[in-house]
Amino acid sequence: MIFELARKINLFHTNANGLATMTALCLLAQESAGDHAELLGFGMERLAEQKIAWVLREQAMHVFRYPALGEELRIFTWPTRAERILCHRDYRILDFEGGLVALGTSAWFGLDLEARRPRKADSFFCPQWELVPKPAFDQPLPDLEMSSDPCQAEERTVRASDVDALGHMNNLRYLDWIEDHLATFGLDGSWVRFLRIRHAREVTASDAVQVRHARRGENGDVLLQMQSVEHGREVCLARVILADQD
Repeated sequence: MIFELARKINLFHTNANGLATMTALCLLAQESAGDHAELLGFGMERLAEQKIAWVLREQAMHVFRYPALGEELRIFTWPTRAERILCHRDYRILDFEGGLVALGTSAWFGLDLEARRPRKADSFFCPQWELVPKPAFDQPLPDLEMSSDPCQAEERTVRASDVDALGHMNNLRYLDWIEDHLATFGLDGSWVRFLRIRHAREVTASDAVQVRHARRGENGDVLLQMQSVEHGREVCLARVILADQD
């Protein structure tokens, strides 16, 4: 029930410092998830025959170090549980010496493409639960919340390049937006040690989105929210923990 994927950090995975980005690590995790789901019989191609598509509801990743250009990684992934509509999957990313690079977790639902509503998990997702390993995280994740303190904000527009095959903004582009937003407000001198994000509703090309954040404490977490400019509805909520880069 544990799937292993070997990948090398390429130039398009890295930032100006030659290190992999949070988006790149989440991309590698999702690639491993897709390959494993196909082997288990729950992949995108198989589910497409049932007019179902996987949609990410939430993900979190704790990065212990950012690997450099050219490093080879081993990504391990496995399903952990299903509850109502959500199917949970975890990740462990190691370097080829066995050193821990990152731990991750994610929650997905199967979107009925005709009804545009989530399907119950047990109607299409039935792995052998007795063989499933323990979750990657042994402690509860930091809560998601939005600060009541004054926030710094900017407005962005969803562009065609942000949109995926389902017609909405791809989940990895939210991570790019978060990184851009932090840099805009002078937080690019730090690196993201932990990120948790939960998606509330989709946005599509040409939608205007307000991205805002507040800091909790002098050196505290970054509490971040995206919301629709037109409707004022929450698009996603995130919590970022920063640490000084070595």
